[in-house]
Parts: sequence; structure tokens; C-alpha cells
Amino acid sequence: MKKWIYTLALCLLCVCGLARAESDPDAVDLYLLLKQINQLNQVIARYEKDPSKRSEIPLYSDQKNDLIHAFALRLLNNQEQIGINMKQNLQQQEHLKKVLFKSSKNNDVYTYVLSTLELKSLEADQQMHDFLEKLRTSLDFFSQEKDVNTISMATLLKFEGAAAKTYILPTDLEALKLHQLQEVLHDYQLKLKTYLEVLHYIQQHPQQVLSKNILFSIDMQWVLERLASMIGKVFPSSHGLQSAKILLSFVLLIFLLTLRKLITTLFIKALDLFVRFSRKNEQVQQRIRNSIIAPISTFLLIYSFDISIDILHYPHPAPIKFSMYLGVIYISLLGWLGVALFKAYGAALLATLASKRNGFRREVVNLILKVAYFFIVIITILAVLKQLGFNISAIIASLGIGGLAVALAVKDLLANFFASVILLLDNSFGQGDWIVCGNVEGTVVEMGLRRTTVRGFDNALFFVPNSELAGKSIRNWNRRKVGRRIKMNIGLTYSSSREDLSKCVHAIRTMLEEHPHIAKFSDLDASAKQEMGAQHDYIMDRQHIVSMDDLMGYKSNLFVYVDNFGDSSINILVYCFSKSVIWGEWLAIKEDVMLKIMQIVEDLGLSFAFPSQSVYLESVPRDLKHNT
Repeated sequence: MKKWIYTLALCLLCVCGLARAESDPDAVDLYLLLKQINQLNQVIARYEKDPSKRSEIPLYSDQKNDLIHAFALRLLNNQEQIGINMKQNLQQQEHLKKVLFKSSKNNDVYTYVLSTLELKSLEADQQMHDFLEKLRTSLDFFSQEKDVNTISMATLLKFEGAAAKTYILPTDLEALKLHQLQEVLHDYQLKLKTYLEVLHYIQQHPQQVLSKNILFSIDMQWVLERLASMIGKVFPSSHGLQSAKILLSFVLLIFLLTLRKLITTLFIKALDLFVRFSRKNEQVQQRIRNSIIAPISTFLLIYSFDISIDILHYPHPAPIKFSMYLGVIYISLLGWLGVALFKAYGAALLATLASKRNGFRREVVNLILKVAYFFIVIITILAVLKQLGFNISAIIASLGIGGLAVALAVKDLLANFFASVILLLDNSFGQGDWIVCGNVEGTVVEMGLRRTTVRGFDNALFFVPNSELAGKSIRNWNRRKVGRRIKMNIGLTYSSSREDLSKCVHAIRTMLEEHPHIAKFSDLDASAKQEMGAQHDYIMDRQHIVSMDDLMGYKSNLFVYVDNFGDSSINILVYCFSKSVIWGEWLAIKEDVMLKIMQIVEDLGLSFAFPSQSVYLESVPRDLKHNT
């Protein structure tokens, strides 16, 4: 992505009238860069032999590294000539081969060895030319780092083979000729060393070869040079290149920071093209925007500083530790963005599915979201560990070996997780249901991966492990479509006649049958009939196995009978169901039924009995008889 930022910087310069000419006067042949690198190697080799000059070696090594870096950046720029005249090179090779043939016949050892070394040097130049030419013709805009490594590996092996050879010079030559041969051999070996260093650098940093967009032929060096020339004209005393780095990094930093909201908006618009259900829902779009603006803005902020620091360190790469920690930050931000996107889009999508007929239950939606968050966090942690240098394969393998120990350590956690899955599959209860399980009674708030949260009727909050719910009987009061039981015993006095009792029973039964809020199968509400009709196929499949009225929660039984002779009353059983299952409405219906029963008893001249006992004395004491 950085190359696009650099490209944008170049485009801004081009708008200012600094478009590059077709023939760039600053273009340098690649072979000239190779010669400069080779010259620095010669200086370093000479200073290594002189103890007084060894302190200056790091300076020349830095210059050499800069040249190698510049060479890699210029490789795919077609405006940079390779610089090796292959026609002349091949002609010289043919000439040297003839000289070798003549010198071998004449036993001219000096000429033979000298021509051999010169021929080897020309062949090395030819191999480097062929490598550069193949690199340019084989790589394109879609090439990857492995393509660079594959092409460079063949040439690298040839140079390593040539560098591994040992050459023994003849000792029976004149001192001058022997010294000349030693110089030629030394130059050849230094050339091989130079080529090997360049190839090793390309092998280790293939992204720098591809860091340039081939469509535009742009590199950072060109941008900085143009900026430096502009600054030099305005401020002659300024440090051109360093000032250009500071200016470009500051401009790009401000530019990216000002575009955070625009980039976020464009990102959301791009997502809306693929997620259709959120296009017409402004509330969902606003929630998504609020969720992802923070991670995107933070990413752009960090990325702005990353680009600025890269520019300030150019042509040297940023410190390795700095890049490593920035990678950790990027991975963490990517995980944050993934969670935010899934939380916004995933929750909205799953909620849409859950709202449809026969859609997902809310508990399943909640479980899917939590499992997704868990996997996103795990993947993010593994990516962070890999970025920090840990061997992820070894970690995963160790987890497999220690799986038994881990399973034993978290057996309760695993038991609760699988219990939650079983409860979801069994559909024992759902969010908002009134349940009773052991000593826990209340409304289900949320079913999690490990525990279920229940709000008690005294407003206390219960956290019940799912394994406990799965292992005990659960009473679910909300699984009732129509019918909440009303049961009572009406106690009338023993002074009531048989005819009056019969009339009372008949009157109470008639009142309940005509009551608009007492459930009867003949007048189930339209929604209940519609639901039963919607599940017609399911009912037909199971009607011979279970009672569908009991399974779906429809109760309409109505009984009014003289039940028993109590100790102090004749009891009439009243057994029926209200249509509503809501507690407040059920209480109101029950109250109305009781008041109407009282009215019936009063109209018939009957009386409610109350607990009483009669005491009979077999004999009366004399004192009591005398007093009476």
C-alpha cells in the first residue's frame, strides 16, 4: 500500500509541473552502480589490511548498502539501462578463447592464466546481464516475492560455485607478471563478491524489487530528489535531501489524517454494495459507521506515522524492532476491525434472520456471535505471536500433545459449553422465559457459553452454570400459548339442598362457558389457529406420537362438579383455564370469576361454609346442673 502513497506524492509533484521527461538526465546505468559497489569493496578490502584505517570501514559499508538498496529499487525501471554491452562482451570472449588456444599450444602459462581470468570476468558480466534481463522480462505488475527468489536463485548458485573455486597461480613467473596475475584474480574475486552481495540482498528483500509500480516507474529516490531540488532553489542553505524527507513525511501525515472520515465513508459505501439489507436501514448504517470508524481512524493514524518514519529513514529500512511492533499493532487493529464489523453486520444480519418465520432463535444468534468473537480473538493472538517470532506450528503441536491435560484442567468449562449446546438443541427455554430449576426461579436474561443469567422476581441476578441446568428438571412457565389454570374449591354449608347444589353447579358451568376470557377449544384465538396451521406438516408427522395440544401449550379443559363432602362443607370443584397466560391478566380474570361465583351463590340463597366443629357432652357435672 505504501507504493500507492508514494505514487500519490509523485502525482502531486507532476501537477506542479515537475513531470518527468522521457529521457531522464539523472538516469544511471545499473552496471555503473555495480562498479561503484565493487570499488567500495576494494576500499574495504584494502582498509581491512591496514589497522589504522579499520575505523573507517563502517562508513564505506553504509555507502555500499545504500548503493545496493538503490540498485534493487532501480532494477525494474526500464529507463535505467543495464549498461553491459553484450555485443562487445561476446566479441571479447571469442577473442580470449582464441588467445587461450594459441597460448596452450605455445605453452605460454602467463598468457593462458591471464586470459582465463579475464574470460571468467566477462562470463560473470554476461551472467549478471542475463539475470537482469530475465528479471525485467519475467516480472510484471502481478508478480510476487517468490518469483523474484526463483529467478535470482539460479544465478546465485552459479556465482557461489564460481566463488568456491580455488585458483593456484604459477610461481615460476617473473615478479611483475605474478603480481599482475594476482591483481586480476583479486579483481575477479571481488567482482564475484559484489555480485553475490547484490543477489543475496535481492533474495532477502524481494519486496524492494517489487516495491515500484511498473505501470508508473516511480521510486522514492526520484520523488525526494525533485523535492530536494525545489527546496534548494528556495532555501539554498538548507540540507536538501534531509529537508525533502521531513517535508514529504509531514505532508503525507497531514494528508492521511485529514482523509480519515472520507476513507471510512468510502469503506462503508463499498461494504453496502455487498451487504444489501443495510442499504435502506439508516439506523443500521449509523451503528455500523460508529462501530468501525474508531479502528479505521486508528489504523490510518498509525499508518501515517509508519509512512513518515519510512521516509525519514530512507534509503535505509526502518529498524527491525520498530517494524515488528508496528506489525503487532496492525494485526491487533485488524482483529478489532473484524470484531466491529461482525458485531455490526453480523448482529444485524442474524437478527434479521431471527425475526423471520422459522428463523434462528435469539439464543442461537447470541451463541454464534460469541463463538465468532472467540475465534477472531484466537486468530489475532496467533498472528501476533507469529509476528513476534514465535513458532506457531510448534505451539499448535504442543497444544495437541497437551490436549489431555488441558481438557482435564478445563473440564468444567467444557462441560458447561457442551451443556449450552444441548440446551439450545433441546430448546428447553429461551431469553425472556420464566423458568424454575431447583432453587432458581426467574426470567432468563441471557444464555452464554458457560452460564445462563436469570433475573429473579426479587430483582436478584442468578448466574447458573449450564451443566447444572442440563442436569436438572426445568419448569418453563412461558411455554403456554393459551391457558393458565384456575382451580378452586367452593365450600357450601351442609344446610344446602340437593336441588340448590345442582342449580349452583349448572350456573357456575354456564357462567364459565360464556365467559369471554375463559379458554375453550372452539374459540381459540386466530393467532393460535394460524400457528397450528403453519405447523400442519409437523403436527401431521407427530400427532400419533405426542399430544400436540400439550406439546404446543393449548389448554381449554373446563370442569365444575360437586367434588367431596368436607369436614364442614360440601365442596364444588371449579377447574378451568384463562385465555391469557400473562400473570396480571390472569389475576384479573380469576378475580372476575370469583366475584361472579359469589353472585351465583347469593342469588340461590346459599351460604359459604367456614371451618367449624361441634362439641357433644355425654354427661353434665352436678355443679353445672345445680347452677342451671
